[in-house]
Amino acid sequence: MKINIIREKRKTMVLKIVDSENAVLKAPTNFSQKKIDDFIESKSKWLEKNSIKMKEKENLSHSFDFETYLYLNGKIFSSTAELAFDFNALTQEKKKKLIKKFYLANFERLETLAKEISDKTGLKFKEIKPTTSVRIWGSYNISKVMKLNWKLLILPKELSEYVIYHELCHSVHMNHKPKFWKSVEKFCPNYKQLKKELSFYSFVLKADF
Repeated sequence: MKINIIREKRKTMVLKIVDSENAVLKAPTNFSQKKIDDFIESKSKWLEKNSIKMKEKENLSHSFDFETYLYLNGKIFSSTAELAFDFNALTQEKKKKLIKKFYLANFERLETLAKEISDKTGLKFKEIKPTTSVRIWGSYNISKVMKLNWKLLILPKELSEYVIYHELCHSVHMNHKPKFWKSVEKFCPNYKQLKKELSFYSFVLKADF
């Protein structure tokens, strides 16, 4: 991995991975090269582990082509060309609007799934709304309004289910303290693995459409 070393006015060293092949190390101006090299060496296993993880994320993101295909439950559903007769001749903005319109038209799939999980668990909500956040998959407030990111439709179904279990558990615990996670585990025993898998799909949140 290539490490770009930046010396600046600071007291400690900070190492950040940019992608699977590059990282940035910010170091104090008065630190010797040996001290920097020793620090990098101490982080070698961490760098290797996270480089592999980053590569897996990159490979997953490259397997999705949002301009060419529409996805549901982690699989190709149809071609975006089917959204309009002259789709490929449209401007990028018009293409994005049609793609978003498709997913919003299918938001009822998430509503149905949420109702099924609510009935099964006894965890309640009053209303579901779609959200277009580029940071979070869902939220739940004290008014019992649950917001679900419509891009969840793109993910494998088990990940959408995990997000819904997570948000519904906020109907009991409006925080992320140990009791909350115990509640999530009760209904979703493998939540830790699903949470990890969900992190690999952050590129979907940031997808521009």
